[in-house]
Amino acid sequence: MDERLRVLKMIEEGTITAEQAAELLNAMGVEEAGEPPARTNYDKKMFRIIVDGSGDKVNIQFPVGAVKKILKVTGRLPIPEKELQGVNLEEMMDAISDCLDGEIEGDLISVEAADGTRVRIYVDK
Repeated sequence: MDERLRVLKMIEEGTITAEQAAELLNAMGVEEAGEPPARTNYDKKMFRIIVDGSGDKVNIQFPVGAVKKILKVTGRLPIPEKELQGVNLEEMMDAISDCLDGEIEGDLISVEAADGTRVRIYVDK
């Protein structure tokens, strides 16, 4: 699914408003006309979230620039929260935001829950 469809799905699910989606699409370089906004090489790298557990399996990827915008607009990421019971999501989002601001590459967060669920959040090197 391309990035535009993911953003539209977020609107449909009530995760973000139409105005927030427009800002997000602009940050991703999806505009109606004109040149896409200038982005750093880091902003073009892929931010990935992988959840592997007994329930849902999740594999999400967005450009870092889009993730920065998602965090700025919504304060959270599209992570299945039910798989992260016992994790302080607010602290996790703050940590991810700090890592992205510092242009950290590689693993940002790696968690293995008691039930065997594994969550890996990283930026491709």
